[in-house]
Formats: sequence, C-alpha cells, structure tokens
Amino acid sequence: MSYFITNNQGKKQYERLGKIRTQTRIYSAFSLVLVGFCMILFLLLTWNLSNTTDEIVNPRVIYLNSRHLLLQTVSNKFLSFGLDTSLLRDMKSLPINSEQFVNLARHLAPAYVRIGGTSADCLYFNESQIISEEIINPVDGDDISNFTISDIDFESLYNFATEAELRMIFDINVLIRTTDGTWDDTNAKDIILFAKNKNMKLDWQLGNEPNSFHHVFNINITATQLANDYYKLRQLLNEMGYNESILVGPEVNHVGDTNRVGEHYVETFLEKDKDSVDYVTWHQYYLNGREAKIKDFINVSTFNYLPMQIKSMNEAIQLSGKSMWLSETSTAYGGGAPELSDRFVAGFLWLDKLGYSATAGVNVVTRQSLFGGHYAMVGSDLIPNPDWWISVIYKQLVSENVLQLSSTGNTFLRFYAHCTPKKALLSSIPAITIYGVNINELAYRVAVNGIPVYQKNAKVFLYALTSDSLQSRSVKLNGKILQLQPNGNLPQFQPIILKPTDIITVPPYSMIFIVIHGADVPACNA
Repeated sequence: MSYFITNNQGKKQYERLGKIRTQTRIYSAFSLVLVGFCMILFLLLTWNLSNTTDEIVNPRVIYLNSRHLLLQTVSNKFLSFGLDTSLLRDMKSLPINSEQFVNLARHLAPAYVRIGGTSADCLYFNESQIISEEIINPVDGDDISNFTISDIDFESLYNFATEAELRMIFDINVLIRTTDGTWDDTNAKDIILFAKNKNMKLDWQLGNEPNSFHHVFNINITATQLANDYYKLRQLLNEMGYNESILVGPEVNHVGDTNRVGEHYVETFLEKDKDSVDYVTWHQYYLNGREAKIKDFINVSTFNYLPMQIKSMNEAIQLSGKSMWLSETSTAYGGGAPELSDRFVAGFLWLDKLGYSATAGVNVVTRQSLFGGHYAMVGSDLIPNPDWWISVIYKQLVSENVLQLSSTGNTFLRFYAHCTPKKALLSSIPAITIYGVNINELAYRVAVNGIPVYQKNAKVFLYALTSDSLQSRSVKLNGKILQLQPNGNLPQFQPIILKPTDIITVPPYSMIFIVIHGADVPACNA
C-alpha cells in the first residue's frame, strides 16, 4: 500500500491501511530473540539520547498559515535532469535504447531532459568531414575536441525522450563562428530542419557556460555577442516552425563568486537581449568534485551557499522580469565527487536544493545528471542511486504549488511545504506535503501546527528515508530497502500512519516526507 500508488480508495480500505500500519508487526519465532535484543538496545539508546540532549525531548515546531495564498507556482517539470553531451561521443555506451533505462527515466516524468554541457560546443551534426585530434582541457581534463553525431543518433535521443514521456532540450554549438566572429548558423539549420521534417517537438539552448569560454576553449564571446546570437537563433526557430518552442539561456556559471562574473555576464546579456530567451539559465554546484569530503555534504555552510547564489542572481535579472532555471546543477562539479555524489549522503543537498529553489521561485531545476559521472542518478549498472529514489518520491508526493512554511530555529532541520499532487490524493481528499532533511547525528521530535484538518478523515503519512551508511548506494524507506520490482515497476511505498496530533520523530541523518491527509488549506483546493 502507498499513499501515492493506491489512488481513489474507498473509506474502508483507507482505514484498513491505517490499522495495518499502526499495529505491532508479527515476527516469526526465529526472529523473536533478535527482536528482543534489538528492543533492549533501542531502549538503552533512547534513554541515553533523552539524558544527553533536550533536542529529542522538546519538539521543534513547523508552522504553516493555512490561509495564505500560494507562495510560488513552479513548472510541472520542475524536477528535470540532463544527459551530458560528452556522452554522445560514444553513443554505443549510452543506454537510451535499453527498455530498462527508458523505464527508469519514465518514472521521473514529466520532466525536461537537457542534452547539453561543455561538449555541446564541440558538437557538429551530420558533418563527416569533422575529424579532430583529441584535445584535453588542462583546467579540468575534459575532452574538448570537435566531434559529430549523425541524424540517426539525434533521432535516437529524441525517441528516448518521447518513449520516456520527457521533453527534450537540445544545446546547440555556439562556437561555430565565421571569420568575422559572428555565429555561423549553418549547422544549426541542418539540425532544426531535420527535427522539423521528423515532426519532433523539442526546446533549445545555445552554448554552455559562455563566460568561461576563455578558460575552457581560449575563446572570448562577449555577452553582447551572445545576445545577438540568441536573437539570430530565435528568428531561425520562428521561421522554421519552432515558434512555440522555448529558448533558454545564457547558461552561465560562477554565480555567487566574489567578483560576480556570472551575474555581470547575465546583466549585459539581458540588456542586449531582444526578448529571445524565455527563461534565464545558470549552473550551480556547491563543491569541487576532486576535493570534496563527506563532511562537506552535511555541513550547514554548504547548504547556505545556494540561497546566497539565488539571491545574487535574482538581483541580476530583476529588471528583465524573467524567471530563472537552474539548468545544470548537482553537488559537485567536475563529474561529481567519487563515492559521494552518487551515494546516500548526496541526497541531503539534492532534496534541500529542490525545496529551497521552489520556495525562491526557481521555475526548473535540472539535475546533472541522469546517467554518467559520479553524480549520476542511475549507475552504469542501471541500478538506481539514492537520488533517483528521492526524485521519484518527490515527483509523486510534491506538486508545483508551493506553500509558505516556518519553523523554530534549528540549522540541522530544513523543511518545505507544497500542496500534494491531485493525482496522488486518496478519495480526492485534500492534502499537503511537508518534506525536508535532518543533517544531524541526533533524532529530533517535530510538531506540525497551524493546519486545520477535516477531523473525520485526517491522518498523517510519514515516509522516512535512511541508510546504514552515508556512503551507501542503497536507501531505506521506513526501515525497508527500496528496490524495483522484477518488471521494473515501483515497489509499494509503505507509510507509517499517525494522528495529526502525534509528535513526529525525525531519525538521524534522514530525509522525510510528511503527507497531511485531510489538511484544510484553501490554496490547495483551487
């Protein structure tokens, strides 16, 4: 049974679910001794915690003013993800034709799948004469040699996206320049014409991290030049039948640096932009993947870096009136941190990023990446990593409608609130979802206040994500390891069911989703 898998249940079936989860489990005779031993350890641990800290005794209070309007409304593709263009250098190793891989991506729909990255500015379409010796960027070791993909490769990417019920965004090479330095759109026309002739529906970008071209490619393209290039592409898309497609840019990085390189580039770009872009895009990482340590992934100062960056970017784009996207983002740049960015510990930064970004009005967050690198949500063995599971649960329990939440001060607990998606509601009874992280080694008790409920039907569904090790690839939901069913379907996500008045215990180093079934929040009923 699950809140979001079992939809439109009758009252009796719903009540039976509650009884099942609140009863004591029946253990086999073989396990009784082990259970008794564990209970003794649990009681000793509980006694020790209660006598060494008042955090477990005095509940933290989460408060939501149920009469407030929605704080934000983000895209229904808010949680999206990328496939790095570098993967196209070896199409045979990219599992986009695998039914298993398509199924894993489909579980994250609806979403954008962005085909972009540094190699986007090395890519040519159907150019057999493009032969380049391998060129390695001395800064980060990336392959920056030019390469080509065929029309068959492009169509395979698009077919993957459609089969997985995703919307593809393709990042076009902006470094194909004429002798006078302007963008040469000849190859872009070939891509767009091919897509149009195949009736493909997709969206577009132009270039990747242009403010860093000097360091990566030893080339300079000013923000004014790029604005002109984007206008040229917008006109081209309109003329070739893609006037309804969105165009996003300018894909800057180094936002939040002391010299505000990314923000200055964006400001100039938007001043010169002729309303070409629909959303302002930038890239965000917390850490250097070659240097990051496990302690960095649970350090409060790391979490506080994103709010500062968003605030700085908001100041840069406010005059444009446009919304922003995090169009490429993960825990650590440089492909991620080995044995960290794809492990349980990375989930804290990922879930908090989703929560804070939605609260701040970021329209889309594009995770780098679905596959490939140390930050992949799906491993090379096609086994989901913890962030994939977190993303699936988020997709099912969290809607695009953001609520304003406040809580008593605690730097280790970080919570956010949304309306629960209508597709997930039981018997169409309204609900809200509160979710967040505990990045401390201690458990905390939390009380949820300020939410009127329909007393007859009200219940609280708790989903707590934990792991035996911060560096584990597996994740537990309410104590049970999450695994796909043999046919690739999701397992039954079994909640713990509580009363609305119950105090909620948030385990150490955990992520939780709390669905308040029967919450009377008018903003969610519209």
